[in-house]
Formats: sequence, structure tokens, C-alpha cells
Amino acid sequence: MNQKMSVRAETIKALNRFENASTSMKTLLREMQTTSPDSIDSQINVQSLALSIIRFRNTLDYLLSRALDRKAIQGLSVEDKNTLRLVLYETKWLNSDIEDFTSNYPDIKRFERKLRKIIALDLKSAFQNMPEINRLSLLYSHPTFIVETLLGNLSEEDTIELLKANNQKRSYYLRPNLLQNDAIAALDSLTDIQLEPQRDLPNVFRIVQGVEKVVSSQPFRDGQILIQDLASILVVKSLDPQPGEKVWDSCAAPGMKTQFIMELMHGKGEIIATDMYEERVRVAEERARILNASQVQWLQADATKPVVLDADRILIDAPCTSTGILQTYPSFKWRLNKDTLLTLMTIQNKLLDGILTAYREKPGTEIVFSTCSILPHEGESQIDSAMKRHDIELLEPYPYGNRGYPRFKCSRYVRRLFPHEHNTSGFFIAKMRIKQ
Repeated sequence: MNQKMSVRAETIKALNRFENASTSMKTLLREMQTTSPDSIDSQINVQSLALSIIRFRNTLDYLLSRALDRKAIQGLSVEDKNTLRLVLYETKWLNSDIEDFTSNYPDIKRFERKLRKIIALDLKSAFQNMPEINRLSLLYSHPTFIVETLLGNLSEEDTIELLKANNQKRSYYLRPNLLQNDAIAALDSLTDIQLEPQRDLPNVFRIVQGVEKVVSSQPFRDGQILIQDLASILVVKSLDPQPGEKVWDSCAAPGMKTQFIMELMHGKGEIIATDMYEERVRVAEERARILNASQVQWLQADATKPVVLDADRILIDAPCTSTGILQTYPSFKWRLNKDTLLTLMTIQNKLLDGILTAYREKPGTEIVFSTCSILPHEGESQIDSAMKRHDIELLEPYPYGNRGYPRFKCSRYVRRLFPHEHNTSGFFIAKMRIKQ
């Protein structure tokens, strides 16, 4: 089997496994790669194809439904359906020749004429008479719920640019781990990479070229060089931890933000990091030792019932839908439903309520609440609700990004980061203080 056919076979295998998997496609691919005998190049190609097919899944399925009648689709096995998705993606998005498939996948030859007709279809023309939400949903491959939400909070132009950005590759950022000796020298030792320094953020660089070389380098494996999204860095910059303070990172695992907190405090002060899952705490604690952040005190604890009651600053990087990282995890958009969103909103609400209630007699305590989400349900709505129930004042987060979505009371005090505007994950950041 040649390399091209091997890549296609592995891609279909990954898509088949995803049908019944509870993990993301990204995680599933990572698990497959640990036992794969294929070359690194082949694995990268499989990852690219599989993630792209998941990324455009609703559009591909719509095209299949137009090409085949309902009876034909119902008669397809999971493998046949995924093979057809692969055919459509490669021929329509990558301009591959359909004969490359029919010669190797004889079972789909019976659909060749209908597939050719769909491949030639102009998508904009095909969708132009649909209601706007459905049209944008299919044109840019997002659930109608996300499209409707964005149109209610952004202009149509910004909505389209954000949807398009979510279907592109993410930007990667690195910074030296200043808790490690010779981290700057280790950064300088990296070759064949191109870095772009970030204005007003010392020692933060966008990786213009060579992210694979960074990941495979010894300084990265040793924890001297860290890859961390810009939005994640800005969350900690908004917290603004100071040397000598006591800081509580309440939903801390895997600990990247915790490490940066310690770095900004120059190792002076007390940092307590909690997570409610024992295994996540164990892994984060091990990682902290590698990063030379062993001064952090890790605890297994439920942050909705605070056990840390005397912190000067608190970070609540709350569990969320992760709709801010659809570039990397496109399967999240198809796994999102109203029940999942409601469950996560309830957790976020309990985190804010529990911590703000526990600290109501601790005036001056500063708290940052953040979510990796582009949905107002997990940002502005939560802060407006908290302001009604608690005696808090909003402070300015780190001055980077946009103001919050309009029509919320907190909008002018909070920050939003978007892939299409800031080359970051989508993030919401709010900073508050218990009133005197």
C-alpha cells in the first residue's frame, strides 16, 4: 500500500473510532499515534485529514444528503459513510481526483456520478436562498446554535470572520520558563524557527515557523521552553500576582497558569493550586516539579466549597465548553448541546457563588474569572448575575483585546479575545474585587 492510501486508511480508521468515542478527535489521534508504526509525516497527514473532516462535518453530511437519497444513506455502514466524507473533502476542498478513490474503494464507485455532480456544486450559490443562520452554518461549518449566538452579539462581518478563523490553524506562542536556569540561553539555542516578539509582553513570542522543531527540542522536553496560548498568558497578567502575596489558583490543573503565577511572583509568596480530580492533581504536581515550580502547594479540593479562605488573589479559570479552541478541537462544536452548556454554566455559577460568598468578609480580595469560550452564557451573563448577588466591583483586566459583548452591564469592564482579531484562542476575562 502506498503512502497516500495508507494515510487515507488510517484517517478512515480514526473517523470510525470517533463515532463511538467520548474523547475529542484530537485526543483520539494522539492515542493512535503512540502505537502507530507510520512515519511522522504520515501521522501529521492523518491528523490534518481527520481533523478537517470533523471540522467540516455538517457541510459534508449536507452535501452527502443532496447527493444520495435517504434510503441509500441509511444503508451505509459507518466505514462507508466516513469514506464518502473523505472523498468529498479531498475532492472538493483539496481538489483531488475522484478516480484516485474509485480505483481503490470499489464500493463507492456506484455513487461516482452523483458525487461528481455535488463536487461541482458552488456552495455559496447552493446555500444563498437559505435563512441566514442555516446558510452561515453550512457555509462555515458551525452548529446553528453557535451561529445564532454570534449573530446576536457581533456584526455579520465579524461573525463570518470568526467562523472562518475557527476553521484555520491556530497560532502558537512560546515563552522561556524563568523558573529554570538558563531558560533564555535555551531559547536562543533553538534553530530553524522564526519567532515574533509580542509587543508589551516581554519574553512572549509567536511561533511564525517551526513549531514542530520547538516541540521536539530538548529545552521543550526539559521544561525550559513552554508553549502557552497568548490568551492564557493574558489571564495571569490580568490577575497581576505580586511577590509576597498568597494566591489561590482554584481550577488549576494542568498547571500552566499556575507556573506563570509563580514566575511573576519571583518565587516569593504562597501559591495554592486546587483541582477536584485526584489524577489531575497528581499529573499537575509531577509537571510542576519538571518546571521547577515545586513551591506550589497542590490540593485535591472542590472550589465551589472553598478550603482556601485567606488568599489575596484568586484565579477562577472555570470549566467551560471550550468553544474558544475550535481551531484545535473542532469536534467540540458537534458535541455541544443545551444540556452540556447548562451543566457547565451551573458549575461556573457555583464557583463564583461559593468563592464570592466565602470572601464577602475579606474586602480588597481580587479575583479573575476566565473561560475559554466565545459564548456570552459563560462570560458576560455569569458576571452580570454575580454582580446582582454579591458586593463586588469590576476592575480592568490586562488592557488587551476587545470589550465584552454589548448589552451586558459588565461589558465595558471585561475583555474578550478572538482568533480572527488577536491570533489567540477565544477567551473571556473579568477581574473583580470584594468591596470595602
